Amino acid sequence: MANYTFLLQYSPQPDTIPTFCQPGFLFNEVQHLNQQSGGEFYLLSALHQETKQAEARCSFFMAHTQAISPIAAPFGSIEFTAALPDAALDQFILVLTDAARQAGATHLRLVNYPHCYAAWQTDRLIQALLTYGFTLAERNQTFFLPVDNRLFENSIVPAEQRRLRKCRKANFTFAHWQTPVIAEVVEFIQNTRQQQGYPLTICADRLTGLLHEFPDQFVVFSVHNGPQLIALTIAVRVRHDILYNFMPASDPAYNSFSPMVLLIAGIYGYCQQQKIQLFDLGMALDSNRQLKPGLMRFKRNLGAQESPKFVFEKAL
Repeated sequence: MANYTFLLQYSPQPDTIPTFCQPGFLFNEVQHLNQQSGGEFYLLSALHQETKQAEARCSFFMAHTQAISPIAAPFGSIEFTAALPDAALDQFILVLTDAARQAGATHLRLVNYPHCYAAWQTDRLIQALLTYGFTLAERNQTFFLPVDNRLFENSIVPAEQRRLRKCRKANFTFAHWQTPVIAEVVEFIQNTRQQQGYPLTICADRLTGLLHEFPDQFVVFSVHNGPQLIALTIAVRVRHDILYNFMPASDPAYNSFSPMVLLIAGIYGYCQQQKIQLFDLGMALDSNRQLKPGLMRFKRNLGAQESPKFVFEKAL
């Protein structure tokens, strides 16, 4: 391992963190890490001795006796470049495990990015983690749309095509809400979730904070009926080429129109314009992390493909 050194930092200042050698995932950037659990986290980096840049990184937070990556984001885990040798990845996992143990953890939990985000990376990581005593704790499916030059309506089932035409005939309008009224966005999500009997999976204050702190990455899209807001979503620019549908909400009074289809169609067009290659529609789980068959069917009807999302654990 002559070409690599391993740097462990605790709640580091941004200017002390090594530069990651390629465009990385937002949830592993210090700006996002700092607003998770008060910003107290451990960061391990594998530094190439010549470039002084990180070619692998992983942060973890302590929750009682569990080290978890992440503590308040869709995923964390070990992010690394294709150039990282297998031996360096193996050593990184050993150093990470020891760091979690030294921090007082009895278990280490890694919530991985969806396979479709980085297929080669995920396959290598799975093999290495299993080799070093990790077990597969969870396997879920995320639903995603590969973005290409096709027309969105040509890839959805006829029933959804009819709903899309119905929304357009009613003159509903889609928009990228570039300067959203954040209080209105949060209130709409709260009200519609309450009407549908679904709890908000993130507290309103934290959601407000994310929208304020990351205006370029947490993007709001809306559908209006005249002046009336009837559907919206907060999408996250996870990386320059990936958009994640984070917080969708639709007024139940418009269920017969299904304005969410118009919303997804509009965002797909936005992805085409922005050179985004993957539009992640998210998983199909309820607040108890149980499968929602209706939501699965809806996403499949929109032409979504499925990709596994793994969670690994190791007893220390």
